[in-house]
Amino acid sequence: MNLLSITLCENDDNTKKLVDMVMKNYGNEGIRINERIVNDNEFNTIEFYIDENLSDEKTKLYKEFYNVFKHCAAIGISNYIVDFLEIQIVERILHTNYSFLKSNEKKAIIEELNKCFDNEVYDKDINVPYKVNRKAKILYRLIDFFEENKTINVEGFINFRLRNYLEDLYEIIDRVIEEYVMEKEYREFIKLLKYFVNIQESKIELINIVVDKRGEYHFFDEYHKLINNEYIRGLIADLVDNNLNNDDMLVSTLITIAPKKIVFHFVGNVKNTEIIETIKNIFDEKVYICNTCKICNMHRGIREE
Repeated sequence: MNLLSITLCENDDNTKKLVDMVMKNYGNEGIRINERIVNDNEFNTIEFYIDENLSDEKTKLYKEFYNVFKHCAAIGISNYIVDFLEIQIVERILHTNYSFLKSNEKKAIIEELNKCFDNEVYDKDINVPYKVNRKAKILYRLIDFFEENKTINVEGFINFRLRNYLEDLYEIIDRVIEEYVMEKEYREFIKLLKYFVNIQESKIELINIVVDKRGEYHFFDEYHKLINNEYIRGLIADLVDNNLNNDDMLVSTLITIAPKKIVFHFVGNVKNTEIIETIKNIFDEKVYICNTCKICNMHRGIREE
């Protein structure tokens, strides 16, 4: 007696994986389930059947048994779609919709997507991983589908019955690509700034940057004196006139004077901590964070928030 037929466009090894994932959930309810794989060109069809004759398909015994098995099949298929087919779906979407990406960029994006798929949390209040949520949505659609169907084409089911699932994938892919592009542009920008710094002569040996409790920056030279170099003071004045914020003014000033050493004091007062990382990326080992020194003691009235 036939129970269920599953058709998929996969090789024999992957087809057997699906068989294992379905049968893994079946606890041998007193009835042995058999399976056979029928190959038809590029498609494989898994046929699940039983030898026992449960008289009529409408009997209570058969309905209870089939209800158990369709849940097992639905769990196995939902796991198979997310754990094995999902990456193929992603690759197809990238190939079709993002042809402008280079192969190495697609590879990097797929790696980021895998991290996102595995680690992202759907509901932080109850700590439900997004991967579990995706499987649950597919599982419910499969159980509903099996109420009236005993044959399923997995690829067709994904394309026509899992539109919301595909839309979720598109949304995640768009977000990851956007973040990837932004990160790429940031790295290229940092690379350009490093080039500007490296090609020009340092105009000062060392600069101390004291951050007050309002997050504003004050510049001192290697002798712990407030910098009064007319060129630097004029530069800062021009930057202020151009309506740059404190962080932009800081980066522009440092790039222009290209100091050989940069020391931050009271860095805990920095409002935008990312600016420190940006400066470190531009100047590498030239950047130091000071916790206690003569300048810190001189300005002990400044307290870190």
